[in-house]
Order: sequence, then C-alpha cells, then structure tokens
Amino acid sequence: MNKPSFFKYLFFFVFCIIPFFCSYAQVSGFPEPQINAGIAKVYGKLNDPSSQISSLILEFSNLVTADRSYIDTKKEKDGSFYFEVPIECSTVIGAISSPGFGGVLIELSSEKPINVELRANSTGNLEIDSISGSKYLSNQDKINCAVALNRFLGYNNGNIELMCKMTPEEFVNNEMDLMQKRIDYAMKDYYFSEQGKTYALNELHLLYLWGWLLPYKERVESLCPDRNNVQVTDIHYYTFLKSFNLNNSQNLLCYYSYSNLMQRLLTVKAFNIPPISDTPIEKWLNNVKATLRDLVGFDTGQFYDLLVANAYAKQFNDEVTHLSDKQKDNIKEYFGDGEIAKILLRKNEEIIKMAARKSKVVVNETPKVSKEKLMTAIISKYKDKVVVVDFWATWCGPCLEAMQLIGTIKNQLKDKDIVFVYITNGSSPEKTWNKKILSIPGEHYYVSAKEWEYFKESFGFKGIPSYLIYDSNGNLKNQFTGYPGNEKMREMIERLLP
Repeated sequence: MNKPSFFKYLFFFVFCIIPFFCSYAQVSGFPEPQINAGIAKVYGKLNDPSSQISSLILEFSNLVTADRSYIDTKKEKDGSFYFEVPIECSTVIGAISSPGFGGVLIELSSEKPINVELRANSTGNLEIDSISGSKYLSNQDKINCAVALNRFLGYNNGNIELMCKMTPEEFVNNEMDLMQKRIDYAMKDYYFSEQGKTYALNELHLLYLWGWLLPYKERVESLCPDRNNVQVTDIHYYTFLKSFNLNNSQNLLCYYSYSNLMQRLLTVKAFNIPPISDTPIEKWLNNVKATLRDLVGFDTGQFYDLLVANAYAKQFNDEVTHLSDKQKDNIKEYFGDGEIAKILLRKNEEIIKMAARKSKVVVNETPKVSKEKLMTAIISKYKDKVVVVDFWATWCGPCLEAMQLIGTIKNQLKDKDIVFVYITNGSSPEKTWNKKILSIPGEHYYVSAKEWEYFKESFGFKGIPSYLIYDSNGNLKNQFTGYPGNEKMREMIERLLP
C-alpha cells in the first residue's frame, strides 16, 4: 500500500478515530483547566447486551507527554463495562467506541467518576442513553460537534489550480480566508449551547492551524502532486500564529489538537528549534523565544511550559530514550515539585521499563528468496508456534492504535507458543522505523516495495493494518484487514494454541 497523502491521513485520523473539541477563547462556565495527574473512572453499560459488541475502546490524549492512549475493556454478560485510566489534566475529552461502531464523546475527570449507558443504533454508531458526571457539554453539543467537524473536513478546497501557483504568502492568506468559510459552513444550521458552540469553534481553529497552515510543504504537495518546486517557507510565513491566542489556558481542554500543535511547532524547519537534550531549560527557552515571541505575540505563560514538556515527550516518543541525570536535574530545577515534573518523571520510568524489554525486539534480514516464496520462508522460521503477522507502517495511526491494544494479549499469552511478526516497507522511513520498533516487541521485517506489493495483491489486502494468523503447522487460518478488537483477536489466537 502506498503512503497516503498527508490530508487523507489527517481526515481518517481526526474524523474516523476520535474527534476532540477544545476551547479557542475564554468560555463562560468552563473550568479553569489544571495540569494534574490523576485517575479517571468510567462505569458503563451497553443497554443491548445481546449486541454483537464484545469489547469497547476508550481513546484519549495526554497533553504533557503527547501520549495517544487506546484502552480496551471487555463487555460483561449483563452489558456492563469499566475503564480506569491515567490522565494528566483536570478535565479530558475522550471517546468510547467499539470495532466497527462509531464512538461517543465523554468527559473524563479524576474528580468524579462518569456513569454512562450506551446503545448501538441501526446506523452502526454508539449513542448515549444516559450519562452522569458530565458537566460541561450537553449530549446535543457532542453530536453537533462531530457533525460540524465532518462538514469542516469535507468542505471544498477552492480553486486548486490557482492555489498551486501561489507564493507561500498568497497561499496562507487564501487559507485563512478558506478557514473562515469552512467554519461558517460547518456550524451553519446546527444548534449549540453557548459553551458547545465556542468549544467546537475553537477546536476547528486549532485543527486548521496544525493541520493546514503550519505544514505548508505537505499541504501543497497534497493538493499539487505535479508541482516539483515547492518553496521553502521562511520565518515571515508564520506571522498568522499571533491570530490564534496560543497562551489561552482553555486550550488544555483540547488534548487532541493542542498536543498535535505542540509537536508540530517543534519540527517546523524555519523555527530551527533544537532537541532539548541536556540543555538547561531556561537557556533552551531563551533560544526558542527569540524565534517565537514575535510570531505568537507573547514570551511568558503556560504555552512555553507545555512546549518544554513536549520537547521531552518528543524524546520519549521518537527516540524511546529515557532522561539523563542532567535532564532530570533540569526538570526539577525548572518545574520544582509541580505536576509537569511529576508527569515527566513518571513517564521516564515507563521508558526505562520499555528499554528493559528491548531484548524482545528482533530485527531480521529478509530471506533472500523470490517474492512468491518469501512468506513461506518467514513462517518456516517459527516451527511449532502460532504466528500472527501484522502488516503496518510508522505513519499509520490505526496500526499504532492496534499495537497498543494487542499489548494486553501479548502479556496474557507471553508463556504460550506464539510469535508476533511485523512487516513494513519503504513507506516507513528506515530511521523512524528503527526507533519506533523499540517499543514493539516481536520479530520485525523491512521488505522491498515489490515484495510489499506482492503481499498486498496475493492476500487481497486493501489497506493496513492487515493480519495473517498461521497455526503451529504453518497453515494460514485467518486473514483480514482492520483490527477486530482484543476479544475477537484473542479468540482466533487461542483457538490455534495447543
């Protein structure tokens, strides 16, 4: 499968996986968000216990560590289910979904448990029958926010032929105009409470900022595949940042877009922001502020604290590298015993434990056989074991989500005769792949484009993630695209175990 364009991926990741809605301006009635590590509890019930749904997934993002979390839980016979999840802010927006069923938005808080009753409707979506503990958005707001986001993403891009001829300055002016037209179209004809309307409006602003305006090169290449002279933007291109009120504390409610924004700001080439490494935080920030202060319109505030946190999160997530002693000292010196320091140091312990599992990551040379014999050659290495083959890519959000979920199965079956094999190709940059697999225990293969295409065609896969499950005799028993959920995956595997 070829790597999709940036915006095809953006559409799928934002709309199909989980839409989040945050605040762009101060909103009457909303809490003052606080960075605060805690545990959120969700008690739920599916009011149609006979439904084909066997498990549910809670999806949410954490702002300090830039973690995207997918927690799987089993539905009990009476339809009940329960989630207990670590969060990093006083209020978090998440979503409950199930494989094959669209999700519903919920508010997570460490202060008060959520009690929710759900039902699967005839259109293939979950809907809320009742909910308690949710304080800020009405159910109608949540429904209309999802509709607004869908309309926003589906709005016509305008005159693409003309856009492909624009300079960066002309392009951003045009995009700012299009942003307002998209928002007007998205919000038209739908009722929102005052809070809900502001909440949705501000998420759309931040989504447009990190997804449309900042990635100029990717955006032009997506719209104009034949244009081979995309200009490199200089610092003056980014003067639009001042329009987005990035120091607004209400942005903490926007875990999805705000976290993505922070990570993208750290990678803009024109900003030339270095890795934080062992640099004292004040010194690193002074260099960053020299570039950003005039663009964003301020040089103090929580925005900069969270940018620091995300710089360490980038090391955790991209490099899978724990903090040095000097980095820990820098964090303690700058943040004291505050919540950001506690969260970063807690995450560091997770990275250390992950590093201890590196021995379980095996990078294999691709067998030197014809593409027709390649899969047989791979499977034959694991005699007398059940083999689960996962076709994935480093850029594939659903692939990474599934890997988080299947981690539970790996732990449960760690003493069984089972092997997890991961296959990707050149659409995953090799440097990125080498770092990413450090957090994916299993047997890894990096195949050629021709070998990948042969696998895709011979097994009839239309996308990724896709899976093959072989029994201990090397016979293919299951093949499918899309993660089916832990309950079904576990059943397919356990059926083949001796």
